[in-house]
Amino acid sequence: MWLSDNFWEHVDQYRKLGFDPLRWIPTCSNEVDSHIMKSALADVKRSSIKVSPSWFDSFYHIDGKMPELTRRVYSLTNPVLDKEVEVKRALAMFRVHTGAGEYAPLLSESLQNFFKAFNAKVSVSCASAVLTEHPDAQFGMLDYIELHRGDKVGYMPGVTSATQVTDVTRAPDADAHSNIAMTSAIELLNLLGCGVQSSFKLFPVYDAPSEEILDRIRSNLDAFTSRYNLAMEDYSSLKIGKLFYGTSAMATTTKELPTRYDQTEEGMEIIVTNKFGGLPAMSLYTLARIDSENIIKYEQNNISFAGITKARDEAVKNLSEPHFALGKIIAKYCPDFGAPFDKNAHITAVYPVGPWGVFALNSLAELANSHLLVNELPVRNEEIAKFATKEFLVENATASVNGCHLIVATKDLVDLVIEDLKKHNFAPEKIGIVAKKGTASVAFIKDVGQFVASKAKLGRLTPSPAQQPGS
Repeated sequence: MWLSDNFWEHVDQYRKLGFDPLRWIPTCSNEVDSHIMKSALADVKRSSIKVSPSWFDSFYHIDGKMPELTRRVYSLTNPVLDKEVEVKRALAMFRVHTGAGEYAPLLSESLQNFFKAFNAKVSVSCASAVLTEHPDAQFGMLDYIELHRGDKVGYMPGVTSATQVTDVTRAPDADAHSNIAMTSAIELLNLLGCGVQSSFKLFPVYDAPSEEILDRIRSNLDAFTSRYNLAMEDYSSLKIGKLFYGTSAMATTTKELPTRYDQTEEGMEIIVTNKFGGLPAMSLYTLARIDSENIIKYEQNNISFAGITKARDEAVKNLSEPHFALGKIIAKYCPDFGAPFDKNAHITAVYPVGPWGVFALNSLAELANSHLLVNELPVRNEEIAKFATKEFLVENATASVNGCHLIVATKDLVDLVIEDLKKHNFAPEKIGIVAKKGTASVAFIKDVGQFVASKAKLGRLTPSPAQQPGS
């Protein structure tokens, strides 16, 4: 029998360890939907913890000094504070029950209940949230960042990341899971122009119910950071006793950051550094392991299972291996720290795509307060993506592997960036322009509905004719 008992043994092991190994399949991510998270946080009232959701936070890099990170982990439903940390800024990570995490009003209520226990004022810009079906696996984590005085020589961006998809064919303590979480964080820092490996520092977030598994996870973390010559500070496990993989991470750069969203101008071009998509192959492969009848359905629709398997293997490899060349390319087109910005020589803005796929364009439009006209939509494994959408197997078939990001720059500069990206095995393409300033929306020339099965989500992405600029 092709559907091995070993697969279901793995699934059972994950569940016994307090982890949900199959929940990510329809959305290609374990994370809370970014639209739901934003809506929930907007409804949180009168809290001393102010969360302004962004994909990163940034601190000044002080010459010769690293900021101090103080980690605190709390029960999400009943946080107990012995003594609050008197630090004004923090990175945050939440693990919330699916009952609340998939519905903005309930998520807002859950976060409000958590925040009300705190009295000291804390500002959080970077907060990630993941879903769990296990109520006792929920937690709230704050990584307080204390800065030092001294000469400012650059920036030190900070991010958080959790393992977004799970390779269920591997054991719960396999190195792939922690590698994916680490690589995801590094990817975000690379996009900000941090390309020198010695400038990175990782602060793993992990947990498991047994010392045996914890020891294996620590061994995997050591192997990963040694392989890429990365600094790591281990704050021990979360001590909740439920399997979890994530990380906080920081890196330094002596360049200005490529996030000048307010300086985007009409006529600037948008490129995607690699094709959208890639994650749906992981979902389809896993669905075939769940029920071998799916292989027959694939083949009947001229989608070979061998092709899905190859695409899935490529996705796992991509998610597990950092590509520092991206950071070096971005840094090349950023002004030195403190130097003036020149739109004809420097990248104006970047934004990560990740599991949100084309919905990252919505976020970019909001940050740039611009109407984006998208005339190309390159999608990796396009036939697999269309099939997954047609059969309602995946909500958003543009959910992307690493290396897929949005870059905004002037026309002449875009050509230079594309040339450099191609030298490092990226497949960049021009996909559109900043068509109009003053209104946040996205319009597609091509039918994006062939890649987005969720009509509700599609409605958030494409405005009605009455909402179109100039209508």
